[in-house]
Amino acid sequence: MPLDSWSCDACGKPITSAPNDGIVVWRTRETDGRYLDHDFKIVHKTIEPDPVPHRCDPGNAGGYDAHIDLTVLLGADGLAWLLSWLSAGPFLGGGHLQVADLDEYVNLVRRLQTPYYEQARQNFNDEAVRDILCDASEVAPYLPDTLHRIAAGTLGK
Repeated sequence: MPLDSWSCDACGKPITSAPNDGIVVWRTRETDGRYLDHDFKIVHKTIEPDPVPHRCDPGNAGGYDAHIDLTVLLGADGLAWLLSWLSAGPFLGGGHLQVADLDEYVNLVRRLQTPYYEQARQNFNDEAVRDILCDASEVAPYLPDTLHRIAAGTLGK
């Protein structure tokens, strides 16, 4: 099912939104007096009382100085959060998050907001998938129907 399970960027095991066992983490670096956010990851939360707690969150010791619960960034409210980080719109001026790599950030947004993207992305380097989509428009590979077919292995069939 799309948008209810993700692969942990640390251990590769599933993260689910119910129960909420995931967080999004990222690093911040200062460049020319600006703080640029980068290296966005979706990882398991470290919950100590668990019988076998995940230790996927790199935390501050790993240089990941920012985090937010995964579920905050899901659905329409989550999209509002993600977009507000880029621009606060006409009410407040600029967004508070400055991304270092827009493509990396868009990948995160697609993982959290686009149905079947998370399931399909493991097949993006498949030669047959790349051959079929090499002449596609900018949007065609990211449409939910296309992503569903990539994930199911039925693209081009």
